[in-house]
Amino acid sequence: MPIRLARRFLLITSLLALLLGIAADRRSLAAAADPAGPGGTCTTNQQCAKDELCAKLYASCDESGKCETRPTDCTERGKLLVKPVCGCDDKSYDNWCLAAAAGVNVKHEGRCAG
Repeated sequence: MPIRLARRFLLITSLLALLLGIAADRRSLAAAADPAGPGGTCTTNQQCAKDELCAKLYASCDESGKCETRPTDCTERGKLLVKPVCGCDDKSYDNWCLAAAAGVNVKHEGRCAG
C-alpha cells in the first residue's frame, strides 16, 4: 500500500508541474502581447502609444515608469514658464513640460553640465 500511495503522489506532482509549466508559458505569451506590462508600467517610450511617454519620477531615468499622454500645451496663463531642467537624454529644456512633450524624462533640475 505505501508503494501505491507513493506512485499516486508522484503522478499528481508530475501533473501539477506540467500544468504549472503550461500556465507559466501562457503568462509569458500574455506579457509579450502587452509590451507596457501590468498596469501600464514601462521602461521605454517604445512600450507606450505614439502620443504617450514612459513618465518617470525625477532622477529615475533607468527605472520603470507609467505610460502617460505627452503634454501639448506647456504654457501657464498664456506664458511659457522657464525653469530649466536636464533631461535623461543629457539635453537641457526650458521646463519639465517641454521635456515631456519631447518624450524625455527629467534627470535633475537646472541645465545639463557642458
